[in-house]
Amino acid sequence: MQVTPRLDNGSSEAITLQQPFKFFGRTHNQTFVNNNGHLTFTEPLSDYIPLLNSERDIVAPLWTHLDNRRGGTISYREDTSTAVLELVTAAIDQYFPNITFAATSAFVATWDSVPYQSGGGVATFQVVFVSNVHRSFILINYGDIGETEQMWLAGYNTLDSVHSFTVPVTSAPELSSSSNINVNGRRSFHVDGSPNLPTNFLASGDGEIINPPAEDGSSDVIFLQQPFKYFGRTYNQIFVNNNGYLTFTEPLSAYTPFLDSARDIIAPLWTRLDNRRGGSISYRKDTSTAVLAQVTAAVKECFPNIPFAATSAFVATWDSVPYYNGGEVVTFQVVLAYNVHRSFILIYYGDVELCQILPLHSVTICFPSQQLQTFCSKL
Repeated sequence: MQVTPRLDNGSSEAITLQQPFKFFGRTHNQTFVNNNGHLTFTEPLSDYIPLLNSERDIVAPLWTHLDNRRGGTISYREDTSTAVLELVTAAIDQYFPNITFAATSAFVATWDSVPYQSGGGVATFQVVFVSNVHRSFILINYGDIGETEQMWLAGYNTLDSVHSFTVPVTSAPELSSSSNINVNGRRSFHVDGSPNLPTNFLASGDGEIINPPAEDGSSDVIFLQQPFKYFGRTYNQIFVNNNGYLTFTEPLSAYTPFLDSARDIIAPLWTRLDNRRGGSISYRKDTSTAVLAQVTAAVKECFPNIPFAATSAFVATWDSVPYYNGGEVVTFQVVLAYNVHRSFILIYYGDVELCQILPLHSVTICFPSQQLQTFCSKL
């Protein structure tokens, strides 16, 4: 646990986040805990007069003039312990039951009995950034909040003020007795800005890796835990390319779709995408019992006459990634489900505006790689 310095209108130093935090389409790798009751991402902020429309991403559990020189502590930590992750995951599951979620990080900032700058009284409150590679939530816990005649405000805002919220109470002490989730003194918000992944998608899991934001970029070479058979060829590696496809022998920057490209390729949605503008492109190798059972069941549902039990799964997810031109975003997922004898591809489509004409919602497509061409001809 770190403590911010005892300074009037002070702040922590830049805090590098182990797990980047998605905040309404922007991804932040650092944060600042500012003494006056707010957190910022790009720079510290000394302001004590609350103004949410401040042209910055900001989370303000209680923005007012606080003075930790006179007492109390302002502390912070990033926690990835099993106990804390289970605790915050259970909370998010309770408050957002329709969102599949498992936390991989919790950043905790606590103002403990910090006095107001004038007029007496202290305030105790806490902010928790709860996140994994796809989803971000905020939990705010309020303890004893003293009355004050100072200006104050509670809420959050984005750089462009498209997403802004002010807690609707008339006095600071009411923060301790009100809620938006039926738990007095607690508020929670879903803040990554992405639509909920459809329930048929595989949720994010351990070892999820995010592609770097880059125009026409790609993952590094990914070595598969088990070789993948693809139409008689066997591959030990794969690349997840930002523009909506997977290749095996090398990365590919092309954004103009052309399947006859003299290479093996899997293209769930080959178009020009731009993860610099938001969303995430992630992947993982998964041999967990739960995931193998899930993908085995999906394959058996599609192909009941083919004996199959998956021993490996490779999952690549494009979550709310914008098109290069235009405001629409796409969400889809590719799963390679395979064992030593059989290989299958599962493709899940969420909110996808194809060429801004044909919307697809929560569609699952699956086929064995041996029958890919036959399946495509039926489309």
